[in-house]
Amino acid sequence: MKIKKRAIEQNKIRFYYYIGSITSILLLVVLISVIYSKSLNQEYQRKITQLSSGIINEKKRFLKNAVDRTINMIESEIELTKQTTASQNMSQDKIEELCIHRIGIRIRNLRLIDNGYIWVNRIVNYDGGDKYAVRQIHPNLPETEGDWLSTNTKDIKGNLPYEVELNGVKKNGEIYFEYYFKKMGSEKIAHKMSYAKLYKPWDWVVATGVYLDDVDQLVKNETLNMKKTLKNQRIHSFSVAIFAIIVSILILIRFEKQISHLIQSYEKDIEDYTNNLLEEKEKTEQALSQVKKLSGLLPICGHCKKIRDDSGYWNQIDAYIQEHSEAVFSHGICQECAKKYYPDMDIHEE
Repeated sequence: MKIKKRAIEQNKIRFYYYIGSITSILLLVVLISVIYSKSLNQEYQRKITQLSSGIINEKKRFLKNAVDRTINMIESEIELTKQTTASQNMSQDKIEELCIHRIGIRIRNLRLIDNGYIWVNRIVNYDGGDKYAVRQIHPNLPETEGDWLSTNTKDIKGNLPYEVELNGVKKNGEIYFEYYFKKMGSEKIAHKMSYAKLYKPWDWVVATGVYLDDVDQLVKNETLNMKKTLKNQRIHSFSVAIFAIIVSILILIRFEKQISHLIQSYEKDIEDYTNNLLEEKEKTEQALSQVKKLSGLLPICGHCKKIRDDSGYWNQIDAYIQEHSEAVFSHGICQECAKKYYPDMDIHEE
């Protein structure tokens, strides 16, 4: 029963040993994998952000330069128109009307890279609302020139681009903003970033924009690459974890065998020592069982040397000792008694 119980306890120890060791290794591998994957994901996100930010910053510089050149063109055209009409005795309104017409022709014919263009909205009410501005020039939607604009107009994503534009030019005189608008010569709606600047003398908002399809596609492609890399990394981490667990199990089995061998060796030594103790105990008990001790005060006669037993009888000393021990007496005679009682006998000391 004890052997069986000891075997069960050893099996429990082995079970906890393997479970604890493998669990610790697995948790460590998973933790390292998660930390590495998170770090890799953050690094990819940082690179994607840097890349897209660099492209967008370049686009912003391009948009601002295009609008600034257009405003310079407007001012130059105003001066040129004034010079060419100075001798014609025209009214100021006529001169301005002619100037706006000539500027409109030039802006409508102006094309930027990637089929970009310049448009102009004229603000009527800086407080916003349904008729806050008029579409003055718009090469992409020439049929809508002269239409009223509203700050309540939303794009397909629910943004309010006209409201954002108006608030920006009112506050800072210029603004970059993003929204969704149809491409030129197409009905496709795309993500667009625009730059608008207020030309205060005529309450014109001169603006241009670029579509962010390339940036969006770049971010999309890089995100897909990142997800693919992370997936491969997870597969790699899983493979490493499996390999580490297998190697760890082999090492644990090796260690367990060595430990079991040592434990068995110690158990054998302890068992041998215990058996020796038991044997010594048995021998001692056997020896003790064979020895009868005489203890206490024994009444003995001062003359005849008889001993009184527990019943009050006087016995010869040899009879009493034989009765209370396993000693056996043999009779002889000492030299003194021989000389005293048998003087004629020749007894020699040995």
